Amino acid sequence: MKLHFLALLLLFCFHLSGQNPAFDKIDRFLSELNQKHNFSGSVLVSWKGQVFKKGYGLSDREAKTAFTPQTISCIGSVTKQFTGAAILKLEMMGKLKVEDPISKYFPNVPADKQGITLHHLLTHSAGFPGAIGDDYASITTEEFVKMAMDQPLLFSPGKAYEYSNVGYSLLGIILEQVSKEPYEAFLNKYLFKPAGMTQTGYVLPGFKSANVATGYRGERNWGKINEKNWAKDGPYWHLRANGGILSTVEELYKWHQALLGEKILSKEAKAKYYGRHIEEGEGAGSYYGYGWAIFPTPRQTTLIAHNGGNGIYFCDFLRYVDEDLTVILMTNATKREYHQLATQCARTCILPDFVPELKINDPSKAIPVDQSQYDGLIKNFIQTISSGDEKEIRAMIDSLFVPRFKEDFPMEQHLKVLTQLGGEVKNLELATINVHDRGFMINFTGSPLTIEMELDGGKIAGIMVN
Repeated sequence: MKLHFLALLLLFCFHLSGQNPAFDKIDRFLSELNQKHNFSGSVLVSWKGQVFKKGYGLSDREAKTAFTPQTISCIGSVTKQFTGAAILKLEMMGKLKVEDPISKYFPNVPADKQGITLHHLLTHSAGFPGAIGDDYASITTEEFVKMAMDQPLLFSPGKAYEYSNVGYSLLGIILEQVSKEPYEAFLNKYLFKPAGMTQTGYVLPGFKSANVATGYRGERNWGKINEKNWAKDGPYWHLRANGGILSTVEELYKWHQALLGEKILSKEAKAKYYGRHIEEGEGAGSYYGYGWAIFPTPRQTTLIAHNGGNGIYFCDFLRYVDEDLTVILMTNATKREYHQLATQCARTCILPDFVPELKINDPSKAIPVDQSQYDGLIKNFIQTISSGDEKEIRAMIDSLFVPRFKEDFPMEQHLKVLTQLGGEVKNLELATINVHDRGFMINFTGSPLTIEMELDGGKIAGIMVN
């Protein structure tokens, strides 16, 4: 009863202060998510000159510490935008060019990698794989560079897109070499301090442990990311410069504000920073800049965004720069569905009649695939895409996809995506299925991969892979 009264009082105060009604809906949405599903995290929404920020749940369940907008949490791959900005800052200082080949900075670069430039690393178009080691494995700079150079490229530099943490770690190494400063020290001097950010980094802010969110995987205490196996000056190179930075929603908002002017980057540098350099996969419709993804919106505006996470911590950073809307969200106990939260908040602001909602799959309601009414459809789908036979996949699309979904993309794109997915699931064992009102989600034994299908009249109306 006390909590209910407090919520009503807060809503009343918001209205009295002229707060945007969309913020009330966001607050009710996240408060309900906390009550029903133990959501913990913080959000900051800036919309048409007003700012709403609030924390929900606990940043440390054992100590009963509340999660607030000042709680320090891991931002994951949102780190990449700092690496991108730092490289551009060095270019502004005349110390490098993004067109430079990596052979300028590393000796004995193999022949297949001679054509890789800093631009390729920045845009995930160098051909390096996503990762080459565990985030917390101890490794020296020399060992990391050698390991990266020994990797076979997935494609010739500049010919395709493959999201790669490896490329961004190499950028961090180049940054240290060129600037003669440690990675975090350079960011602190040229990015964070000018933006007024004092609680962002790896170790230099001197974070108090009690202020750092503890990570949780389900009910299990995973610990704090900065108390894992790190070097004295931050994570080792499997994580450094591509992820792992700690910050708060308030700090990231300062970063957003600093980027609106030329305090950090010049107009020319920002043109590269937000450039639509390469499509994030054939037909994706979104493009990668230098540490940011660039999306067109249905309103003919631009969304500049990035998220990051490790399956425990998650951060989403949405900047609708043409519409004066920014959403920053963090959680220390993520679920797959939480990746939609920031977008739900943004839609609540943009669409007056929109009511945010999030359907959470209940693992306790999962049933074996062979006991599901969709058993035949699921096994047919998995068997067909795993075959790699385009003729069979095409026939399945014609028979199982509803017309509107089939026509959403060219047949060639359907075939390419499903063939690639088939390669991913070919050696996985079907485990369980979660049924919901729109369809179902397939889970695999020993794999985080899930396939969610939307149904319409017993046929496939949509597929989402996580």
